[in-house]
Amino acid sequence: MQHKSKREREKTTSPFHPDIMAAWNKGFEAGTKQQNELDTQLMMEWLGKLEEIPGIGEKTAWKICEHFLEFMRERRERNER
Repeated sequence: MQHKSKREREKTTSPFHPDIMAAWNKGFEAGTKQQNELDTQLMMEWLGKLEEIPGIGEKTAWKICEHFLEFMRERRERNER
């Protein structure tokens, strides 16, 4: 599921009072951050168990972990722009 970026949400006009929208945006950002942290924690736990899959050894597991971490780094950099 993809969320609108902060910049996109700020461009959207709202019929609600600006203080209410500011509070909502703050809560939304906090929830998004917490969900991202939980998703990352779950993914890291899963990556730690790759070697339990038949046919995946230490080297392959390491390559998959590196690929995932690089993907996440690139995604984070794109989102920060």
